[in-house]
Amino acid sequence: MLSHGQPPVSSAGRAKVRIAVARRFRWWSRATRLVAPLVGVACLCGLALPAAAQVVADPGPAGASSAHATARDTPTSPGYWLLGDDGGVFSYGAARFYGSMGGQTLNRPTVCMASTVNGLGYWLVAQDGGIFSFGGASFYGSTGGLSLVKPVVGMAATPDGGGYWLVATDGGVFSFGDAAFYGSTGGMPLNQPIVGMAATPDGRGYWLVASDGGVFSFGDAAFYGSTGAITLNKPVVGMAATPDGRGYWMVATDGGIFAFGDAPFLGSAGGVPLVKPIVGMTTTSDGRGYWLGAQDGGIFTFGDATFEGSLAGSPHVASVAAISGVGRPGGCQGTVVPNDLPVPGPGGPPGEGQWVPAIRNVGPTPVVYTTTLRPYPGGASAGIAWMDMSRASLRLYAGPPSQPAGNYAYSGQVVPGDRSRLLAAFNSGFLMADNVGGWYSQGQMPLPLRNGTASLVIYNNGKVQIGAWGSEVGMSPSVYSVRQNQGMLVDGGRPATNLSVGAWGAVLAGVGNNWRSGIGTDRFGNLIYVGGPDLLPADLAHLLLVAGAVEGMELDINPQWVTLSTYATAPGQSNPDVLTGGNLIGGMYYGPDRFISYSERDFLALVSS
Repeated sequence: MLSHGQPPVSSAGRAKVRIAVARRFRWWSRATRLVAPLVGVACLCGLALPAAAQVVADPGPAGASSAHATARDTPTSPGYWLLGDDGGVFSYGAARFYGSMGGQTLNRPTVCMASTVNGLGYWLVAQDGGIFSFGGASFYGSTGGLSLVKPVVGMAATPDGGGYWLVATDGGVFSFGDAAFYGSTGGMPLNQPIVGMAATPDGRGYWLVASDGGVFSFGDAAFYGSTGAITLNKPVVGMAATPDGRGYWMVATDGGIFAFGDAPFLGSAGGVPLVKPIVGMTTTSDGRGYWLGAQDGGIFTFGDATFEGSLAGSPHVASVAAISGVGRPGGCQGTVVPNDLPVPGPGGPPGEGQWVPAIRNVGPTPVVYTTTLRPYPGGASAGIAWMDMSRASLRLYAGPPSQPAGNYAYSGQVVPGDRSRLLAAFNSGFLMADNVGGWYSQGQMPLPLRNGTASLVIYNNGKVQIGAWGSEVGMSPSVYSVRQNQGMLVDGGRPATNLSVGAWGAVLAGVGNNWRSGIGTDRFGNLIYVGGPDLLPADLAHLLLVAGAVEGMELDINPQWVTLSTYATAPGQSNPDVLTGGNLIGGMYYGPDRFISYSERDFLALVSS
């Protein structure tokens, strides 16, 4: 049985939303990280989520609670849920549908899911630590209202359903309800980021796992081994514990399984060509089997885990972020991956609309993905880049000496301190002399900001917002930079009313179909860049919308000025500031050197946070 995208309201209309206050514990103690050979995995994993709210929907059989359900109420057959990054929940086998956030507006994508021990409810968690509870799962608090140092990537519930833990990529642990705090890696230097967690059966301890397979044990969680000193083919994305807590599995994105302690190795997808990466795993109730879930909703079964259905090959909007078995706890990876884009028809280039990771990762996983897409059948391919702003920051660089005038810390070329973290750089808007808007950065305003003008706003924390100045965005102490250009090309998920060529800048030889570029933000604040040849303003708006932009503006136009480059440390270089790079698509006038040597025009640079 498949259920998806239902609003979080039961048939009796009993849904309610409550804002919550969270506790965060950033200190740590008694972390154990040892190294040993590895063999397996189990986890619930995901993408990203909204603010701190509780959603209670469809309390389940006779309103059974997590702690007090009867044996008759508790599902006994195998089953599992899949979680989409939009909060949609898909139920299979004995897993019942209790509600979802599908169709609701989220601040951040959902990244993780955990079942109550009796399978009569579940929690969803977002990248900002917002918690959504359904069925018999109770709400005990969240971090959705806090400014987190790092995004949430994992979750585990206590055995009685009276509390839960959240973990962030730095290993900071947040405990709620009756979940006790036993320590964290929040103050420790890590080789690789934390990607998941699992709790012991009695709830008096937990393990954290990093993307290199390093394991950190707290409370009564014993250390049984890790892959921390082994070179893995692909990064680990999560872990799961055996029913008696005397072992655990880890799973990698290629489906490789690593088993430790009394966790049996029952097979893996490590040698299977996967359409999409594995995002998590969950185990059967007896620990003699496990399911692996892929980003496209594909399911892989091992041991006594039975196949109850999947999303593979089914049309669905969201990427799968997590998998949870009935009554089984777990954690999540929490890394956002964009959905492939619909192509306009046959005849396109190979790989059209399919996202490819850029050449530099942040930790084990990409932050920038690129693809190509035609605006219409027979049209020229434009390049599209998607940038995960939960793990990156944007900089506005001035173009000396007059684009604009002034002295700026960020000017002319990417500064050495940013080069080891440089992910991408791309063109800004029109020339200052074209009089299409204002410019502000680092406390200086060489050109006044204009009300109603499309504005790319960069805040002190490196995050971004696009909107019309004075109505949708405005000046505040948290604003670091503002780049204005023309009017809004996409506003509220709709294209501008006037898309005539003359309204969107002067083009060479008066030819409307020209090189154009634009920048947009999706519903979670991630950046989307579009640039390519032979584009009309309407084509540019269309491509931004297809790529998921809800707000967007035109950047520079004409062949010489449209460029996006991605970067990584040059091969064989021990100095991370020595870079290699590549352009988004062929035909762009400038190469990657433009932004790391000298640019007389202002530009934007994306660096890892």
